[in-house]
Amino acid sequence: MPRLLSLFLLFLPALAQGALAPLRNHPLALQAQALLDAAAKGLEAQSSPLALNLQGNYARLGYECTPSSLCSSLPGTAGSLTLALVLTPFPFGDTQDAQRRARIAYRRAELAYRKALTALQAQAVAAYGRYQLALLGEKLAQKGWELAQAALEAARKRQANPKELREAELALKEAENRLLDAQRSVELARKGAEGLVDLTKPLPEIPPPQGTTPLALEEARLSLEEARIAYSASFRALFPEVKASYLLYPSGNDTLTLSLSSRTLQPTLAYTRQDPGQRPTSLPGGSYRIAEELRLSLSLTLTPGLFAALEAAEAQVRGAEEALKGAEMQARLQGETLENSLKAKRMALELARLRHGAQERALAETKRRLELGLESPLALLQAEFALLQAELALAQAESDLRSKWMDLYQFYGELLPEVIP
Repeated sequence: MPRLLSLFLLFLPALAQGALAPLRNHPLALQAQALLDAAAKGLEAQSSPLALNLQGNYARLGYECTPSSLCSSLPGTAGSLTLALVLTPFPFGDTQDAQRRARIAYRRAELAYRKALTALQAQAVAAYGRYQLALLGEKLAQKGWELAQAALEAARKRQANPKELREAELALKEAENRLLDAQRSVELARKGAEGLVDLTKPLPEIPPPQGTTPLALEEARLSLEEARIAYSASFRALFPEVKASYLLYPSGNDTLTLSLSSRTLQPTLAYTRQDPGQRPTSLPGGSYRIAEELRLSLSLTLTPGLFAALEAAEAQVRGAEEALKGAEMQARLQGETLENSLKAKRMALELARLRHGAQERALAETKRRLELGLESPLALLQAEFALLQAELALAQAESDLRSKWMDLYQFYGELLPEVIP
């Protein structure tokens, strides 16, 4: 018994898989997930608080000496090795822009992932609906064939004229063709649902979407943020870059460096080992060697292109702001259109339910009249056929309503609970 219980718990996740579970393994979903993972790693790389840099140099030296014997005492090669540690205590300047761009890239990948999965889940729900409609269509075609066959038999029994017999035979042939078409439609609908939805399991209930922020509006906001980052970078390029460095020389071979740039405010600690080392400078009264050094440098580049780039970035910001306003207007209009369409589909569904109920009552009345001998078996088949037509219309109305719900899910970029990873 414990072993059976453990096996049941092992296969419980597989049993809990719903009809939309195949979506998670769809190639488009896996592609979007891979791009999202890549963007997450890119953001992680930009957010790293430190970086390690290693540099090496090697040179072969040639001399021209006077006297020539002096060349033999000089080194023939030179090399250096530098190990630098770049720290990011807080994002600033170019570093901050890089992190913001990486964050936007991740956000765009997340939106693309939501867009891909909402499109797939809409396709899956539509494929499930088409399959159910195809099954009902096959059932209706089967009943139509039975009705046409019964009509032909009734015509033969009452010895109808040759024209009526030919029309009844033609109607039976047409019913056979419709049945074959319906069977082919079922097979096509089954193939179209492969990889999207499990047709052997019931479709989960589709709750109304949360209705937070439309997907297009979020994309427009990201574009505006990108334009503002580009503008701040162009504006910062107009200012000089100041670099400060403090160098400490413990020996002629070793150098310790602490440097800082105004563009990033990232302190850099570096250690350099060079061979051969720096020799003391000889003077008539002795020699000296530099033990420490403080360097300040200023770099400023001004070209007409910088001002043009700033104006272009400013124009991009204005364009992105107007695009955001347009996206807000379009989202508001599209949302109202979808809501109105959803109300119309609800009314159509309610009407289809009323018609279905009326056909159910009509079938029940026909059965009672048949029991009393007031109706023929052909009338019963006609009532059953009409009920199947009402069932098909009801299923079509339900499928249309689900499709409108999925349009809203795509509009907001929301995932069904069963699709959320």
